[in-house]
Amino acid sequence: MPSWEIGSTYLRDDKFGSMGRDNAKNITPVKIASALLTVESILVLALAFYMLILGITHDKDWLPYISVTVFAYAGSGALGTLARGVRDGKRWANAPAILANLIALGVAKYQFEAGLYWLAIPIVLLAVTIIWNIIKIIRESAK
Repeated sequence: MPSWEIGSTYLRDDKFGSMGRDNAKNITPVKIASALLTVESILVLALAFYMLILGITHDKDWLPYISVTVFAYAGSGALGTLARGVRDGKRWANAPAILANLIALGVAKYQFEAGLYWLAIPIVLLAVTIIWNIIKIIRESAK
């Protein structure tokens, strides 16, 4: 038996060999933070698309919709760039990602005040998880 097979969960004929039980150890704060930032980016992109459609179909005053839509598209692009930066280990992405999620916590506060708990709770969970993992990334890089 070759030495690379000793203690390995990978089987030669197993096309799903990467799905061994030891794979859970490979989930790092970097992977969690970058994946959640990507999810945030997609959600903000969906919001921008919704606002674009809403502006086209419902209202004749386009300026507010255009400005909110452009801001949402820019935010989605920024979150996507931050996700890529965190994934690639770029230190410049850490502080803006934390700031963006602190802003999301502020948005969640207003959602709580409006009684939209179904929207506020996921925002808080997502933002706190991202902030926590990025702080863990920063602490690990300082060692």
